[in-house]
Amino acid sequence: MDIQIKEATTGKDRSLFLKLPYSLHSRHELWVPPLRMREKKYIDPGKNIHIHYSDTVCYLAFADGRPVGRIMGIINRKLNEIWNDPHARFCSFECINNREAAAALLGEVESWSKARNMERLVGPLGFSNQDPQGFLIEGFDQRSSIGTIYNYEYIPTLMDECGYTKEVDYVTYNIPIPETIPPLYEKIQDRVKNRTAVKMLEFTSKKEARPWLSTILSFMNETYSGIYGFLPLSEEIIRKTARTYYEIMDPNFLKVIVDEKGNIVSFIFGIKDITGGFQKANGKLLPFGYFQIKSTQKKSKRLDLLLGAIKKEYRGKGLNTLMAIAMIKSAHHAGISYADSHHELESNNMVQAEMKRLGGSIYKRHRVYRKLLGS
Repeated sequence: MDIQIKEATTGKDRSLFLKLPYSLHSRHELWVPPLRMREKKYIDPGKNIHIHYSDTVCYLAFADGRPVGRIMGIINRKLNEIWNDPHARFCSFECINNREAAAALLGEVESWSKARNMERLVGPLGFSNQDPQGFLIEGFDQRSSIGTIYNYEYIPTLMDECGYTKEVDYVTYNIPIPETIPPLYEKIQDRVKNRTAVKMLEFTSKKEARPWLSTILSFMNETYSGIYGFLPLSEEIIRKTARTYYEIMDPNFLKVIVDEKGNIVSFIFGIKDITGGFQKANGKLLPFGYFQIKSTQKKSKRLDLLLGAIKKEYRGKGLNTLMAIAMIKSAHHAGISYADSHHELESNNMVQAEMKRLGGSIYKRHRVYRKLLGS
């Protein structure tokens, strides 16, 4: 197959770049179409604040005049400075099952990265941890959760054939909601209440919970600072992300624990699965997409655990148990059957131990790949 690579610089090219996933996955039953407006904003320097301090490039692959693949290259200068790590990233990778096409796309980003003195190329990774991370390598029989990648099974093989190796894996747990609170958890709960001066905050309305969305996102800057590739959230990103979460949140699935002064020391935030609605909407909010998303979310039996954190000095004191009990009770009330843990670094043994205690098991695995860029 004769492959031609073209940088997507014109409006027509950018349109092809944005539309390609929807055609490649048109018969992919478990693929969840992302919102088209979100995808458009992602590559627009006027709409994506991260591009202001990053180098980016978008490429398309053509065969016989038709698009067969795409890729985006990113050098996040701010993140590289924070981590003292001169690396480039790739994301938005889509490709037919063809080694030449995959190698041509990846090779173009490799050359682009080397010309800017980067030492390695990693991906799929976006500008920050808030973007989808890693190709699916296990769990192809499961529909993805929001904000995660669902790719064809041949993609990991193509990555191997193109000389890429494992950078890091993320695992996702399926956690069945127990019918009753485990006795061990009740004992721990009593012990925490007797020994620790903390208070659990729960919410019954979105209006009541809204002010805490910005608080938990700001709290992440403190508690996520050592996590692989984490980029601190700016005030503008916190405001925008809080608005997005507000649209899809159920206040019953936000739990916040504060100390005696009212300062946040831990939280957990989840939403009822919305991916079924995204499939019906096919990436479009108008005219009916928003209502399709909300209506399927109400009927969902899956809880997606999006975010959570505990202040360092409060870890190991049982706060995770308090939050788990509160979530279990809310899940019972909402008719939830199981929870999806969302991405967890495979090295995060403490969090995974908690999930295993609740009967959870790994049912999806995503891999971030890397390739060293020689001289």
